[in-house]
Amino acid sequence: MSARKFQKIESNELSLKLAKIAELIYKAEEIHEDTGEEPTTDFQKLYTQAGIEGTEIGKGKFSYFALYEEFAKIYIEFISKVMRTYALKTRETEIEFINILLDDGNYLVLEGEEDRVVIPHPSAIASTHTHPNVCVFSHKDLETASYLFIKNYLAVGVTTDECLLLIFRKGAYTLEDKNELEKLARITKKSKTLQDVLNGYKNSRFNQLALQMVRIV
Repeated sequence: MSARKFQKIESNELSLKLAKIAELIYKAEEIHEDTGEEPTTDFQKLYTQAGIEGTEIGKGKFSYFALYEEFAKIYIEFISKVMRTYALKTRETEIEFINILLDDGNYLVLEGEEDRVVIPHPSAIASTHTHPNVCVFSHKDLETASYLFIKNYLAVGVTTDECLLLIFRKGAYTLEDKNELEKLARITKKSKTLQDVLNGYKNSRFNQLALQMVRIV
């Protein structure tokens, strides 16, 4: 009988802050789509001209689109702190771990298999898993990312103990972005070298998605 795999669920200050930002983003997207009005924000609340339910009357300092960048910035800090220990384990054993940030601010950490982690993704905000050596998505990772963005995830990442590569939304996930992400998955699958993969990233042209690589120190 196989040993039981590691799993935990908990929250921290950063995960709870991320859930709050995500709540603002989802509400702002709904308002923008339903009414055509672009809500504004002070990063604590949303504002609309008429004070639509869930917002305040008035105008915040920033367009709600600034919330996506704020989410990505805090999420990078969150993953760097929470997942580095697991990334070190992956480097040593090649067994991967995944972090799933849930809607309520709790996060799951689940142990996968050697060189892969396969789980049914729940309704959630973001997902990042560990790789042993290179912060590059496999073609399967990119296919999964497209599926998760359709499910309204805000960010998908891959991390080692030294770096993190993040794909995050800057707005609603568009058909053009879906096609471009799936094109990148095909290029990655066919690539013979790491440079071929990196060229695929370099030549990708996204609309409402952004790629960010950060060094973890």
